[in-house]
Amino acid sequence: MSLVLGPIHYWMYGKIRTTESRESAIVSAFKTNYDAEADKILDKVYNKYPKPDGNKSLEELLGNKSIHQGIQSLIIDTETREACIIAAFCAKYNNAAKVASEAAHKHGVSCGKEAVKKKSLSPADCNNTSKIFEIMGDFHCDGMPCDRGAQIISESDKRTSWDHESCVHEQYWRNAGANFLTMCDIINEWITGFGEGVNPKISYKREKAIAAGDASCLSSFEIKN
Repeated sequence: MSLVLGPIHYWMYGKIRTTESRESAIVSAFKTNYDAEADKILDKVYNKYPKPDGNKSLEELLGNKSIHQGIQSLIIDTETREACIIAAFCAKYNNAAKVASEAAHKHGVSCGKEAVKKKSLSPADCNNTSKIFEIMGDFHCDGMPCDRGAQIISESDKRTSWDHESCVHEQYWRNAGANFLTMCDIINEWITGFGEGVNPKISYKREKAIAAGDASCLSSFEIKN
């Protein structure tokens, strides 16, 4: 099958690779904290959800699947594997969620700093919460373009809010046996870190969360005085 890939497909793949990178950061933290026992846990997870082959091109990864189906499958595999790893460690160690959250936060900071360099963001850009939210969309995988992901409900230089009417990640996390709220907390730590990486004065707040029992999610970036 001949695949005709456009910029949006590589854009989506870049977001998937960011998720894989965050997973690697969390795995590294688990190995640091739990030594040889971590490898035993990871071997079991990887037997069920194999690690991706970083040497393969996107075309090779998609194989004979349609482009949409193939990219959706990559998202499902990546998010399910990350959640399964976290669930496995949380089942054995009481502080695993904290370890994962701290690793996700640090990774988010790194991605935020990368965004500043990669996008050549100006000081004005870094002081504009609307712009920062826009740029985060190039790193944070929030479903396929056809999904109703985060939707801005108010925006300005100093404060931008967005919501979710449903959680595109919930099914993957639950299928992996992970706690819905724990995973939400960890991803929100990544978002917090991303904002701080772009601008240390950025404050992220999760005001509502479906994972916490709310009907929808509500989040915001705000420039602290």
